[in-house]
Amino acid sequence: MPETALGDSHIHLLGALGSIGFVHAEDLYEFGLDLLVRHLGVDRAMVASVTARGLESLWCAEDGARTRPLPHDPNLSFCAQVVREPVAALVIEDAAADPAWADHPAFLTLGIRAYLGAALRFSAGPIGVLSVQSRTARTWQPSDVALVHAVAALFGKAMEVEALKVELDQAREVMDLTAAVMEDHALENPRTGLPTRRYLEVWCKSHLLLARRRREVIALATWIQPAKSERAQILARLAGSLRGVDLLVDLGRDRFLLVLPRTLRAGAETVLERLRPIIGPRPMGATLWNPLLNPDREADTLQPAIRRAQSADPGGQGTGEVVWALLEPSRENILGEADQW
Repeated sequence: MPETALGDSHIHLLGALGSIGFVHAEDLYEFGLDLLVRHLGVDRAMVASVTARGLESLWCAEDGARTRPLPHDPNLSFCAQVVREPVAALVIEDAAADPAWADHPAFLTLGIRAYLGAALRFSAGPIGVLSVQSRTARTWQPSDVALVHAVAALFGKAMEVEALKVELDQAREVMDLTAAVMEDHALENPRTGLPTRRYLEVWCKSHLLLARRRREVIALATWIQPAKSERAQILARLAGSLRGVDLLVDLGRDRFLLVLPRTLRAGAETVLERLRPIIGPRPMGATLWNPLLNPDREADTLQPAIRRAQSADPGGQGTGEVVWALLEPSRENILGEADQW
């Protein structure tokens, strides 16, 4: 059903939403969902957000009562379909009479018979779903669809602003943490002057959180650099040739690790090709840390990825070949269909 013009009563509702200055996004959700329930005469209005683990409830108004969390799992509702096709609103007037929805758990398990949902959109894709639901069949007017679209756009902007605030706070925490760690010489190897495994653990606590949130891949490469007279100069040149976001770590026992945030395999190969003349013809093991695949998805550190890279590195002298050990998507380690957003 295409979007259309808003009716006078719908415009009045949007005016009520816009006339109030909300301190927190949750206040906007609370007030807006209450208005939708009363204005449209539905049983429930809800907002769900898209996360790495699927849809998670944010707020719900049901029969005039506010609840958080929601009384049911939004992944079982029709919201997952809205995420898969976020451009148009999903309009269901009677799931019981529609073969496309009669067997859906939203109807069979949750009792949702009439549904109207629109995606909360952002440049990177859908970030949430606004829906109104009824336990009885009903006819949605074109102006109802337009209203839900308009409120979804308002909620989407609020959610986008909140997400940017979170990222800004996390970036500040990363900077403060990095500054504090750099002042702690115990996290620096005295022989090479490079960060140690302990530093890497602290680094992971903040950086992996951001990488998971943004679904960013991290490339890793590891090799053995024996303690010879020229090693200090090699490491100094190497550190000076890295990008600002890259991290060179001394893992101990002559083994070193290069961490390349926000870098896919092609980009990592370009970086390594540029660094090879400095490192010398030494075999290297490489991999990608992927926040969407296990075991990387569940790990709090880069350790599973480091083990993969080390398993691909034969060690010692060699021709300087870079051997990649990558996770292959499978039913066991990939996220579910709804989690792909």
